Amino acid sequence: MCRFGQSDIANDKRGKANSVVQAAWAHYDKIRSHEDAPSLLQQIPMAAVHLLIQELTFLRGADDYRRRFERIVQIFDDFGRIGCPIISPRLFSLYLRALNKLGRYQQAINEATAYGSALALESKDMLSINVLRQIMLAYFGGRRPDKALEVFFRVRDNSEYQRYITPHFFATAITGALNDKQLTTDELYSIAEDLLTLIEKPAYPDDSRTGLLNELLHAANKAGNHTFLFHLFERFVDRGFPIDHTTFGILLHCSCAAETDARAIYRVYHSITAHPWMQANMTHHVYAVFINCFVRHNRIDHALSVLHDLQLHPTAHLSIQHMSLIFSYYAQSEMATQALDLFHTVVETEQLAPTWTVCVDIVKAVSRGGNLAWALDTVATADASMTPDDSVCHTRLFDALLTILVKCGQAGDSIRMLDAFFTLHESFPSSILPFVAVFLQAHNIAKQHALHLAKGPTAHINTSAATMDIEALHRNFVDRLGMVSDLLLASSANIHVPQNLYNMAISVFAILRDHLSTQRIYDFMTQTEGIEPTARTLNVLLQSFARGLDLATASNVLKDLQARDMPLHRAAANALIHNFLDAGQPQEAINVYAHLVGRPAPLLASATFKDFVSCAPVDAYTFALLVSGLVDAGLLKEAVIVFEDAFTILQFVPRQLLETLVGKLEDKSMLDFAQICLKRYSRRVEDSQPAHLRATAAAESDDLSVSVPEAAPARLPLSYFGYLMSGKTANNDDDY
Repeated sequence: MCRFGQSDIANDKRGKANSVVQAAWAHYDKIRSHEDAPSLLQQIPMAAVHLLIQELTFLRGADDYRRRFERIVQIFDDFGRIGCPIISPRLFSLYLRALNKLGRYQQAINEATAYGSALALESKDMLSINVLRQIMLAYFGGRRPDKALEVFFRVRDNSEYQRYITPHFFATAITGALNDKQLTTDELYSIAEDLLTLIEKPAYPDDSRTGLLNELLHAANKAGNHTFLFHLFERFVDRGFPIDHTTFGILLHCSCAAETDARAIYRVYHSITAHPWMQANMTHHVYAVFINCFVRHNRIDHALSVLHDLQLHPTAHLSIQHMSLIFSYYAQSEMATQALDLFHTVVETEQLAPTWTVCVDIVKAVSRGGNLAWALDTVATADASMTPDDSVCHTRLFDALLTILVKCGQAGDSIRMLDAFFTLHESFPSSILPFVAVFLQAHNIAKQHALHLAKGPTAHINTSAATMDIEALHRNFVDRLGMVSDLLLASSANIHVPQNLYNMAISVFAILRDHLSTQRIYDFMTQTEGIEPTARTLNVLLQSFARGLDLATASNVLKDLQARDMPLHRAAANALIHNFLDAGQPQEAINVYAHLVGRPAPLLASATFKDFVSCAPVDAYTFALLVSGLVDAGLLKEAVIVFEDAFTILQFVPRQLLETLVGKLEDKSMLDFAQICLKRYSRRVEDSQPAHLRATAAAESDDLSVSVPEAAPARLPLSYFGYLMSGKTANNDDDY
């Protein structure tokens, strides 16, 4: 019995491959597996074989992309073994294609050489273009780009092939040359011009033109040759060929690359907008990418030009997101005037509501580049020069008052800052920007008061006159800021107040320890406005209650945060840990730490050392604070566990953290315990070094110049304090 191979049809997953093609292969597979296969194969009509090979080549939806090509190769092998090789140029090119797809490049070259020799014996000295294209692909795949390009140039310059050469033949040469960087840019330009001339023929359909362009643009992008990519696109568009959204996607992907020249991108943009039918296909997403690209390349003039075109586009709608990066650029570049001009365009001309981020960037631009002298002069002369219908003067007054507000807040002058705010709000009650500006600046002023507030209640019997002035100023600031919050809550009925602004107001009053205002704004946001609190909101509340030593309420907020599965921020956690330790509640501090780093609590009940994934960024200060407090509370084992965790959570454990632990132990007269910690720390630093350094240290152990590094590396082995939990005494420390 002669079997040419085993059937693999059983391995196909049902329902995804074309059922007709699959059934045809099943019948063929039965024939080739039969004991009379040689005679049966010869009886199959060659037209049926041709059809099966073509359908397998372009089979859609097959589960195993590779199997279809393996079957094509199997068919050619079957007929070759019985002495009836398939010699159709069309089918032989598909056979070479299958070999290339399978990565059998050398076999494809050998088969093509034998096929060409057979043609020469029959006085047919010309290979088909499709066969030659597959030969080029085999050479490119086999890392012989020189041979592939030799085939290409020989065919291109042969007059007998001029009638038969195809666009994909040129595309194969360009793609291979791009990948292997074999041709200069001018040589690529020359081949591309030949290709464009070829597809310019009316018989070539538009879909094929666009698909070929996208294929070449994708290849140029992968090769990093953006110069050729943009040149090809411009030449393609100049000839009036169509593009589609895939073309836009490839172009925009290239535009986002940092190394791309902004001038080349701008030329591409003009190539698109110069053709009305092409510009009509532009969407607001495409405009946004071009704008953001030019801003990132520090070409704000190009970005504003694109923004202007977007404003005139008949279907692409302008949104505030298109201007976000422009405002950010103005903030970084200290361009206050330009930021305010664009803001007025957004609000007054386009009737768009500025977002929180945009407002913050405007405030930053004014704080970094605003002219306070101009603003003061403008406000001083505003009443005399401004008429009720003078919109330009109203705009100048708004800019001047906002500049005074920001600059005075920046200087810590809370009285003039709030005076400017009330005047500004009275003149422009429908603008959200003054509220953002005043709370941002009030946040900075409140932080300046933090040191004074941290000393405790402000009511002192023996208080100096200077201190009384500070306290009076503080009370005045808090009272007037409360009036600002009243205006904010009242204005929410007419203007949209973003949640970040509520969070900022809560943060300010939290720093000022005004718990009533903090709770009032929180209740208004959640109950009246129906806005769900975010992690930032709850963390700000935690800081407020922790600083006010209202630890019972802080614990309730922490439970709410845990129930909502929200992350605990580092600053809030540190404030809670500090105040719980000061209040003599170390277990509550441990619970905060456990939630922060994702460790089970209580610590002694789960002392197995492992890597924990922290739910928030944790710094060395958190560990130092908790370790120090736990040693003071007499919880030495818990302190060791926390210290151990530092090596699994922090990227780098500073020696100062060890010194904190050792110093605290020495203060408690636990010198032996402190020496164990020092010894174990040094041993683990040494063990974590590369093998060749450890070998050098062992060989030169008597040399005093060889010492353990002072600082720990990025990562240290786990559980090197685990023996402390096992009940062993300090006398056994030499065993570790």
